[in-house]
Amino acid sequence: MKPLGHAMARGKGLTLQHFMLQSEISKSYRQAVRATRALPDISTRRETLDFLRIDLEKLRGVSDISTIRSTLADFNRNNKHFIPSLGLSSAGMVDQKPPRLIGQKIPRHQTLVRRFFA
Repeated sequence: MKPLGHAMARGKGLTLQHFMLQSEISKSYRQAVRATRALPDISTRRETLDFLRIDLEKLRGVSDISTIRSTLADFNRNNKHFIPSLGLSSAGMVDQKPPRLIGQKIPRHQTLVRRFFA
């Protein structure tokens, strides 16, 4: 995808609100990623991350602030109910290091946050 500055070149002009929402999206996604570390199975963790990512991928190319806010609120609401249940699956992992995540890896220049408003 194109970098964030590309939207400015097209004349759309991102506001301060867009950048503030971008940081909130990053924060929420990072919290969700950290919560999945408790999952003992690597493939389950990958599927869970892909599932969580789908909600935020809907925001790619969206510049309407109300749409971004409502999608972020839905994501946070779902995680509020979803994340506590992840701890239940790791009950047998006492004193064990979580497994390393393998699977789909996105190149550094195409990170989730950088692709939102492209």
